[in-house]
Amino acid sequence: MDKDENILDLVRRNEENYISGDTTISKYVDFSLSENIAKIDAYINSKHISGKEDSMGREKPFFNIVTAAINIWYRATDIDRKDIKVKATKTSNIFTSFLATVLLQNWMRRANFGAFLNDWGRTLARYGSAVVKFIESDGKLHSMVIPWNRLIVDQIDFNNDVVIEVLELSVSDLRNRKGYDKDVVNELIQAATARETLDKSKKDNNDSFIRLYEVHGEMPLSWLTDKDKDRDTYVQQMQVVSYLPSKEKGKYNNYCLARGKEEKNPYMITHLIKEDGRTQSIGAVENLF
Repeated sequence: MDKDENILDLVRRNEENYISGDTTISKYVDFSLSENIAKIDAYINSKHISGKEDSMGREKPFFNIVTAAINIWYRATDIDRKDIKVKATKTSNIFTSFLATVLLQNWMRRANFGAFLNDWGRTLARYGSAVVKFIESDGKLHSMVIPWNRLIVDQIDFNNDVVIEVLELSVSDLRNRKGYDKDVVNELIQAATARETLDKSKKDNNDSFIRLYEVHGEMPLSWLTDKDKDRDTYVQQMQVVSYLPSKEKGKYNNYCLARGKEEKNPYMITHLIKEDGRTQSIGAVENLF
């Protein structure tokens, strides 16, 4: 990481590398995580990656063979709330483990953990890996599965770089976000343009959605303190930022909406079977490529 780099430079560099870069797994094998995710999403939605029409202008049919495979993989690996129990390692702790299981089951029911497990298992079946996020808010633990098309991560090792989650918020949602700098929010809303996908193509003509980047990882302390003496000290932190093209060519207007230290990274990656040399494992869809 360049000492003169700032958080927005890091975001733009990682985003560009994620979209256009790939990695060499072996002599004959190259891998692009963003391209792989896009291909999986296309097949799930019965779309050809080579276009809708053939060379004679006729619409090409799509015989979807991935949905059945996803369902089979999902049923074979599905975990329900009832399968999660606290097990005693000593005979003297059997009753304690029983009480702990009752409390755990009650919490999972209140937290709607069953829905999380279903989402998690479905994502594992589709993509081979799932990124989950745990955050504490108002004294409660919230668990969620983050869609792959909202993530910018290292292609080789998930824990090797910062995790960037792409957020697209409506103006009202952005204004109501707790912990965001209200002055920066108002400034960004006034300058924002139409929302875009990761490859910069517009999703729709609605310009009321604003693109943010929520960044988590070990970064220079100076990005929090704005002091040069802290450049060589790295701490776990979270930053919510955004940027828009400036009128001056090659320049950007940068916005920092929130930042602060955190105890640990809220993201965790899980796999059906971990693959060497790549962040994402192989799921039901890629298995049929």
